[in-house]
Amino acid sequence: MKPSITILLFACVLFMGKPPLPAQVPCGGRLLPQEQIVLHLDRNVCLAGETLWFKAWCFLDGELKRSMSQVLYLEVFDESGKAIIQQKHLLKNNTTTGSIYIPEDVPGKYYFLKAYTRYMRNFSSDQFHYQQLVIANPYIENARIIAEDPAVIEQEARLSYPGEVRYDTGQQIRISLAQEQVPPRQSVGFSISSPEQLTASLSVTVRLKGLGNQPAQQVMRRNAWLQASCAQDPYCQSYAFPVPGSDAAIEEWAATPPVLDGEQLEWLPETRGLTISGFIQNGQDERASGIPLTAAVLQQEPMVHMGMTDESGAFTLSLQAMQQQKDVFVGTPEANHRVFIRNDFDTDLPAISAVPLQFDSSLHQLLSGLNLHQQLTRAYPAPTTAPVFQPEPIGMPSTNILGPDRRIVLADYIEVPTMAEVFNEITTGVTLRKSGGANRLGVFNPEGQEWVDDPLVLLDNVPVYDIEALLEIDPALVEAVEVFHSDYIIGDFTVEAIVAIKTQTDDFAGYQWSEQVAFTAFKAYAVPQPFEQVVDTEKSHYPDFRPVLYWKPDLQLSPGQPEERITVIAPDRPGVYEVVVQGFTPSGEPCLGYATFEVVQER
Repeated sequence: MKPSITILLFACVLFMGKPPLPAQVPCGGRLLPQEQIVLHLDRNVCLAGETLWFKAWCFLDGELKRSMSQVLYLEVFDESGKAIIQQKHLLKNNTTTGSIYIPEDVPGKYYFLKAYTRYMRNFSSDQFHYQQLVIANPYIENARIIAEDPAVIEQEARLSYPGEVRYDTGQQIRISLAQEQVPPRQSVGFSISSPEQLTASLSVTVRLKGLGNQPAQQVMRRNAWLQASCAQDPYCQSYAFPVPGSDAAIEEWAATPPVLDGEQLEWLPETRGLTISGFIQNGQDERASGIPLTAAVLQQEPMVHMGMTDESGAFTLSLQAMQQQKDVFVGTPEANHRVFIRNDFDTDLPAISAVPLQFDSSLHQLLSGLNLHQQLTRAYPAPTTAPVFQPEPIGMPSTNILGPDRRIVLADYIEVPTMAEVFNEITTGVTLRKSGGANRLGVFNPEGQEWVDDPLVLLDNVPVYDIEALLEIDPALVEAVEVFHSDYIIGDFTVEAIVAIKTQTDDFAGYQWSEQVAFTAFKAYAVPQPFEQVVDTEKSHYPDFRPVLYWKPDLQLSPGQPEERITVIAPDRPGVYEVVVQGFTPSGEPCLGYATFEVVQER
């Protein structure tokens, strides 16, 4: 294989628009662009075994008009820093939507959600988006969940703003309810519109009041890194900051400006989707520059990516779109070199001050209601529903190498004892010869009437570099040998021939790997779950205690679509339910709408 003709252009890019936050920069003294994540959840209080839904926006220098990163990283971790959830989501037009399933075996306590891009890891982790979650698990005994002292509750209440959500910044979204009180199982209709003609990307949730982003004061005080994200969320501000419109409080809790350490970017922005990164060391434990490497996804069809290490010995390879977790191989043909793969999730956690999960009678009542709903959904048939949020499928190529030019099935020939004889006697057009004391493969290209030396060799679609070790494989374990003599341009390389050995095993027929390669369990894009809205409970005899009635993350308002009408079915549980609309205009201006209605038991 040889490098293809590629023009490499290294330049600083000026991003016009709102000035980015100050930072040290490596390129001509120009300011680096700044990314920021804002994420809205359908709720912040749940039980283990339930699913949360979210919508995220990625701003570039405060705007949504231009984009850079295409991958959102999302994690949920506890006070020890242990991540119970790690996900990646595809950013499309600077937004993404998804779901978070809470494992059934996690203990009940305060958890924290953080969201960021790979590029944001070049700066302080204080700039990530954070939210506090309350997760309860009624099936796991946990002494850390305690009832809070009434005196402490009263003291914290005096520090909180007890009013409704404020509209002191951004665009106000109008929510018009057909009625403010409804009996259980009756339709609740409302419309969403704007007093002005605007274009906005919004999310809508209808939920039992108390489930939203209302962070515990004690947790906020002890973990200052939560405060900057809350200060940017009008809904969270209303509950977390002592005085409405208190700029002083917001400034006091604001995060410090980001500072770029070092003289170059350590984490490149993922502008083309998923990437895998690391570095290569030589035999003297020194990072090696200009070293070729290959990555491959362990799957039925071949998917291969190639690149080279930069001047610091590091590499970043773009991968194709994938979902869920995949086993990925990275290796180099250079002997006496070692491959190291970096953790693609952030490990620079902020200092966490642990606070036991404390709840008053209101939170206790909420959690009891959630537990009742969870028991009912497990005991009774599901009601009639219709999808509101249906995740958009991700186009995922199965391979970047087409079918072979020739396929030789070994069962069609008499058995031979060694792989050397397979290549010399059976696989016409593939030769094995000695060069410099080592065995090398060659492939004949009938179109060009020439032999190609050192083809790319794949073993169950994974590159191998040690031909001697390959020859030790028992031919009885090999199903077929496939030959490719067409050119493939992979990254900056042209592959002129491929020899692919397909085994009948799941362990590469016992092939022994060297330190030139590394395998990793790579998390690809998470698979979001749809949100189903209950559309009919009138004839059902089964109880309905849903805490979240509606979730729509892709509502768009525009001059051509100035209004959206929505209808939900009231549940059996009496109480106050809130309609929360949040989002942004293309220029980054926040939008917020808030309204409540009450489900009243008929007498």
